[in-house]
Amino acid sequence: MDTRRAHITMMIKPASAACNLRCDYCFYFDEADTREEGIRPLMSHTVADAIITKCLETAKHCSFVFQGGEPSLAGLPFFEYFVSKVASSKKEDCLVTYAFQTNGMLLDEKWARFFKEHDFLVGVSLDGPPRLNDLHRKDRDGGKSGRSVLQAISYLEKEGVKFNILSVVTNELAQNIGMAYPYFVEHGLTYQQYIPCMDMLEGEKQFLSASAYGQFLKDLFDLWFSSYQAKKPVSVRFFDNLVGMIAGYPPEACDMAGVCSIQYVAESNGDIYPCDFYCLDSYCLGNITGDEFASLDKKRSILRFIEDSPNSIDDCASCPWRALCRGGCKRYRSEEGYRFCASMKIFFPYAIERLELVAKQMLAL
Repeated sequence: MDTRRAHITMMIKPASAACNLRCDYCFYFDEADTREEGIRPLMSHTVADAIITKCLETAKHCSFVFQGGEPSLAGLPFFEYFVSKVASSKKEDCLVTYAFQTNGMLLDEKWARFFKEHDFLVGVSLDGPPRLNDLHRKDRDGGKSGRSVLQAISYLEKEGVKFNILSVVTNELAQNIGMAYPYFVEHGLTYQQYIPCMDMLEGEKQFLSASAYGQFLKDLFDLWFSSYQAKKPVSVRFFDNLVGMIAGYPPEACDMAGVCSIQYVAESNGDIYPCDFYCLDSYCLGNITGDEFASLDKKRSILRFIEDSPNSIDDCASCPWRALCRGGCKRYRSEEGYRFCASMKIFFPYAIERLELVAKQMLAL
């Protein structure tokens, strides 16, 4: 009897929190700064082998998702070793998929060919046109990054790599989405994901207000819906998920589910955490080199990480938008409630009729 799980996702940080950029809003560098050991050494083959072996033994479908910090700092030979080890270790009936989130600064033709050969889905961080992107996304010397990212994108396009754009929504991007969205579309960047900027764990600096985010969603939706009406559809992950939810499908984005899911995040030393947003000492579930998944799952349950994740602060039960908002991701909550509750109450009344129209037309296809 096959006792393997249907699917497992392992998010892997082969370079830990190390990065060749110094984005002032980086949540992961902020997380690492609170740990006893912040930036760990590059991932060894021993740790990589443990991840590969245990994942392949545990599930029929294994998704390996590389993030950071900046994962490309681990070097292309590390990833060549990783995919080779997977290929030689997996059973014939095991499906393996790869994803890679990068700032793009180190990508070249060799990286692009590697991604294409092994069918990686690549996410490239870019916050709009270079002038807008460079407001927050600077290198270690305070220099600009936007032009280098565009060069990396050209390598991916030339090789036919599947990729999308990930943008962090700050007040500046929110105020200039009317410039950023057309820029992306004009450059053929039609697979887009927008993540509201996270507050730092400590300190009062806030990069995105609830009112600015609410207006951003309205402005972005108008642009997205116009593209749809013009029969030139653009994929915006948040709106795609909402349309699917209205049509009766579960969201694929975990932050839209209303409850945390079972996830595993592997730091470069093999330490495992329940979520990318909670790679903190107090949330460490164990280490992949010495612990089995059953032990990691038990520690997650002891922490009540999933059990206590639904929004129990805001008055969600009486909210007309509960079925779509679902209380928001808990990393965006404080003792005062969901940080973007007001944003959702601004956005949903504005967009709901058009969202329902798109969902209806999608179902009719």
